[in-house]
Amino acid sequence: MALSRRQFVGAAAGTAALAATGTATAQEEPDYGGWFDDVSNYDGTVDKRGQDTVTITVGAQGNNGAFAFDPPAVMVNPGTEVVWEWTGEGGGHNVVSDGDGPLDSGGAVSEAGTTYSHTFESEGIFKYVCVPHEALGMKGAVVVRPGGSGGSGSGGQQQQGPPANPDYGGWFDDVSNYDGTTVDRTGADSVEISVGAQGNNGAFAFDPPAVRVTPGTEVTWKWTGEGGGHNVVSDGDGPLNSGDPVSESGTTYSHTFEEMGVYKYVCTPHASLGMKGAVVVGGPLDGSGGGSGGGSGQEGSGIELSGPQWLLSGSVLLAFFSPLLFAVAMRRRQNGRPPQTGDSGELRRATGPEPVEEAAETEPAVELGHDEYDPKGTAALVAFYFVLIALLWVFMYFVEFLGRVSIIG
Repeated sequence: MALSRRQFVGAAAGTAALAATGTATAQEEPDYGGWFDDVSNYDGTVDKRGQDTVTITVGAQGNNGAFAFDPPAVMVNPGTEVVWEWTGEGGGHNVVSDGDGPLDSGGAVSEAGTTYSHTFESEGIFKYVCVPHEALGMKGAVVVRPGGSGGSGSGGQQQQGPPANPDYGGWFDDVSNYDGTTVDRTGADSVEISVGAQGNNGAFAFDPPAVRVTPGTEVTWKWTGEGGGHNVVSDGDGPLNSGDPVSESGTTYSHTFEEMGVYKYVCTPHASLGMKGAVVVGGPLDGSGGGSGGGSGQEGSGIELSGPQWLLSGSVLLAFFSPLLFAVAMRRRQNGRPPQTGDSGELRRATGPEPVEEAAETEPAVELGHDEYDPKGTAALVAFYFVLIALLWVFMYFVEFLGRVSIIG
């Protein structure tokens, strides 16, 4: 189930022409008239067109607490059902249209898992608020427009995500275990990051400190139990907040990244020591497979052979071509045989033995064989080898590469 979900989210993100932070392009950004001026977690309109259902979090981190909608601004097609889902944080919230709009979830509630939905049939910009926390900046908007997921104004060129070499703006300048590499984990269903790894003159590091994942990937931080109490908290108004620092080994904290962008985070008690990290969500804009020097771009996209496997492959190739080499050798031998002459000086045919007078024997002579080149027989032999080697390769593919069961040892 996790795989199909990740593939769905990845496909939706891959076809969206989003900017490097996962927002709609400037050509499509609506004019909200200052509506989001006091909304701390607003950084553009997230294009969700092409999806039947879109979920917005109520009580997300933002506006100095759990007083935000996430995403605060979203673009959908007419006929899309938008569902607001409560986190249970920040007290009682509700969803009410600004002015005479269609949204009204009723009184403020605080129970986690509460949902409210509305299907938008007509085009327009629908602004809404959480009435109890409107003054804090808990506002949102749903933009309803037809069309596919985000045209980019340049012939519909699709953008995949942040650049191959993201600009972290000096974020990792004091992080000792960051070597300039963004580890590429795109395509993985889940990714694990160690908390309290060795680095920054102690067990004060995230490992890997920078990682690139596909939208819809679950990232799990796992505590080593070293270096004292740690936590995982977004830099600014990001979505990460594991709570108070803990030191118990095996503690985990997870977050599923749905939107493309660069998400920076810290361990609050040890930020000054350089305990920082970043998660880059989305394939690189230039279409390359890897991050900043991150090695192979697509894990599992090629077939890697060990030394014994290369030896076996070489033997198979030799067996594959040996009939052809044999045929060539036979042809060269036949063509290179010098002409022979008889007693009269005339050339003797090279294809048969020199005729001799039949000896007076009581039993007939038995012909043992000849050296004539037999093209039909050789062709049949070559064809047999081709079939045999093809069957061998099919067997190796299913056993060695698909089943991952080594036949070498």
